[in-house]
Formats: sequence, structure tokens, C-alpha cells
Amino acid sequence: MLKDEILELLKSGRIDYVRVVFVDILGNVRGRSLRRAEFEKVLNERGVEYSESLILLDYRDEPIRSTYADMFAQADLATFSVIPYLERTGRVLSYLTQIDGSPHPLCSRSLLIKGIQKLEEVGLKLQVAFEPTFYLIKFKDSRAVPADEARAFSLEGLMEEQNLLKDLIKNLGSSNIKVQSVNKHYGPGQYEITFSLSDVLEAADSLIFARETIRDTARSYNAYSTFMPKPFRNYPSSSMDIFLKILDKDNNPVGVDANDSKGLGLSKILYNFIAGIIEHLPSIIAIASPTINSYKRFKEVVTPTIMGVGTERHFVLRIPVTYKDYGIIEFRLADPLANPYLLLSSLIFSGIDGIERNLDVEVNQSLGILPTSLREAVKSLDKDTKLKYNLGQEIINTFVELKNKEIEDYEGEITDWEINAYLKSGW
Repeated sequence: MLKDEILELLKSGRIDYVRVVFVDILGNVRGRSLRRAEFEKVLNERGVEYSESLILLDYRDEPIRSTYADMFAQADLATFSVIPYLERTGRVLSYLTQIDGSPHPLCSRSLLIKGIQKLEEVGLKLQVAFEPTFYLIKFKDSRAVPADEARAFSLEGLMEEQNLLKDLIKNLGSSNIKVQSVNKHYGPGQYEITFSLSDVLEAADSLIFARETIRDTARSYNAYSTFMPKPFRNYPSSSMDIFLKILDKDNNPVGVDANDSKGLGLSKILYNFIAGIIEHLPSIIAIASPTINSYKRFKEVVTPTIMGVGTERHFVLRIPVTYKDYGIIEFRLADPLANPYLLLSSLIFSGIDGIERNLDVEVNQSLGILPTSLREAVKSLDKDTKLKYNLGQEIINTFVELKNKEIEDYEGEITDWEINAYLKSGW
């Protein structure tokens, strides 16, 4: 929406509250709900003031540092939308800025803008579609269980949750989030949404709002949603495939070449782009699969863990059979918990690195070994000086600090498995 349209909407009395939100380094949404008059006031000022501590919290909301500066959330009015299931409430995403108005070095949304501008410098644009999966869960005897028992891709699941899913699609559409399809996925209570292709920033923004809408719609049906990669030991994990399409500045596809000597129909510039991603893939995985829990799903037979590009579904970068028709490739090893701004930025800067260095890549073969734990992936990211420089040393160093704290906290926990296995050992 334009500023004048938003002000007119506020003056009409149809909106009383506006949630001014931002995304922290881990991809969590933080924010405040402002009264209409207060929101109008901050539009003409530096934005909503926050403590920098909010961008430095781990998954359990524990800070990683002891001193913090002030920062501001500057509303991006292009993202304003009315929340369809709440009374007279709107929401808007923000850029984080420092006191002097400059972009905050830990703002991943600003980083993605930088990546988009870098693409423009080489005459390219990128369209993206996310395909996250998630579980609908309920609690039984204080334990999370799937909300239904429907089998993989069965119509039973769509029938079982039809009212929830219909409301979800309606709520997403009312928020201008374009949905291509909704499927019952592999696990009981597990569902998959495919969003339509859109420009990079719009795609990332839509994913942030979509996760919120999925959560809230589930709650209205006395259920919960979880984007945890592997919430159940005996059921399939959740993932988030990412579809990528490269265009020139005039929106013409540039990724297809019918004369491709390798037979896949890819253009030279797309091979360059993919080769850059492959070269930095061990580092990108730390951002794409950002939790300790993520690597437990790597053990599943269906998880794509071949480091390379190919047509078979176990390749991290897959070329669909329809590629020559649509020019869309698929990145297959992301989690629904990944920060979409940071992840897309890492793919963009890695791809540009491949273009600038004229890298090439072999197809349909393994090109290395991926990290098998968060610790390995974080070490790879920390040592990737080229990617760290392009993304920004401060934001990557902070991400690494958050991940190392997560690993240390996890390794300090005593689990039920350990109690059951070791408590009576040696008796």
C-alpha cells in the first residue's frame, strides 16, 4: 500500500492497531502493537524504538551479550496488510536502522536488499517460491502428537482438516499471500504449502507473514503448528524446498538453453550461478538447516543430501523434468525455520560469486560431502571468508555466536534418553 492509502485507512476507523514487526537473525518475528495515533506519529519519525537485545536472542529468548545499543524499526509501508482474522488490526514489516538512520548491520532484511541490488548490477533478477512443510499438533498427556492420523498424500488428511485448511487459504489470500497448492504431506498431521513465484523480497516477506497466519489459524481450531524440522522420532521431518528462476532486467528468463551440451537445458549463466552455490554449499547449509534438530532429518532416506546438481531428487540442487518449459530449479535442503532473508542472501551472493569467477559445474554426480552436524556447518561458514565478507562479517559472526551457544546449551542438557540408558548402568 502507498502511504496515503494507509493513512486514509487509519482515518476511516477500520484499523485501530498496527503491529510493527521485524525479523531477528534466527528468523523469529519480534514487534509491538501500536495504537493508530501512535503508528501515524512514528511514520514521521525514525521509527519504533527497540533494544538491540531483541535481535540477539537465541531460540529460548536468552541474550548472547550483556550490553546493547538502541535501534529503530522503520516500517516498510509496501508490506502493510490487514490481518483478516483479528479485529481492526494491521501489520507491517520493518527495516532495522541505527540511531543515525543507517541500516543496522544485523538487519537481514536490509541484507537481502543489498543482494537484490548486487543482482541488478550484473543485469539479473530472481524470482522465488517457498514450499514449507509443517505439522499440525495437539497435546495429549502433556506430549505433542499429530493432530490427525492421515497417511501420506491421502485425501483423508484434506478431509480431516478441511475447515482449518480452507480458513488458512482464505486468510493467506486476504493478506495478499499467493498460494499455488496445499497438500497432505508424508507424516500424520503434516501439511505442505506451495507459494506462487514472486520477486525475492516479496517471497521472503510472504513467508514471514504466512508462518504467523498458519500459527494463528491453527490456534483458532484448538491445534498448534510447528515448523520444527523433526518434531517426532518416528515420523518424517519437515523441510522447505525453494524454487528459483533467473530473469534479466526486462523479466525475460535467462536460465534456459536448448543447446546445452550437458543435456539439461541450462544456460551458461545458470551453470555459473549454480556452481557458485555448490562451492559455498557447506557454509550455506548452516543458514539453510540452522538447528541441531535439522541434522537429525539428514538420516532419513528421502532427505536430499547429495552435494551437487542433478535430476534425481537426492541432489541438493535439483533440475525438474519440466525445467526446459519453466526455467525453475529447486534448492532442497532448507528448513521451514530458516531465516528467509539470510538464506536467500547467501544463495544470491554465492551465485554471483560463481558468475563473476565464471565457474562451471558437473551434473548428476556428487561433488563433495556436506556437513552432518550443526557444529560442522557452522565451522564451514565461519571459515568461508568470501561469503562472510559479502554477507557482512558482523551479521555472520553474530549468527555463528548464536549457533555456538545453541550447541553448548544442547550439549549441557541431560536428556531422557541418557537417564534411561545410563542411570542404572554398572549396577
